[in-house]
Amino acid sequence: MEEVMEEVMEEVLEEVMEEVMEEVMEEVLEEVMEEVMEEVMEEVMEEVMEEVMKEVMEEVMEEVMEEVMEEVMEEVMEEVMEEVMEEVLEEVMEEVMKEVMEEVMEEVMEEVMKEVMEEVLEEVMKEVMEEVLWRR
Repeated sequence: MEEVMEEVMEEVLEEVMEEVMEEVMEEVLEEVMEEVMEEVMEEVMEEVMEEVMKEVMEEVMEEVMEEVMEEVMEEVMEEVMEEVMEEVLEEVMEEVMKEVMEEVMEEVMEEVMKEVMEEVLEEVMKEVMEEVLWRR
């Protein structure tokens, strides 16, 4: 009886955990990536634009406004955006994934344990009732 229950528990737990984790991870990753990309792009664009505009305007204004503004802005923006985006994305993704994984794992484990315990209790009660009835 105990061995059967242990096997059932293990199988149910494995199946439920695999399914839940796959679904949760897909959903979470999609949502996180969308939100992070939007937020990061807005923040980075604002910060980069402010910094680049200040530097370029101060240095270049008097000399070659039109030419320098076009060339410098394109090059600086591309390089800065690449570097900043890489760094910010790495940091943000690490932090977000840690937090999300902690929250998700807590929620998933709670839900899984509830479901498993419900299923196990139902199964145990069925078996106990069958045993009791059979003995009578």
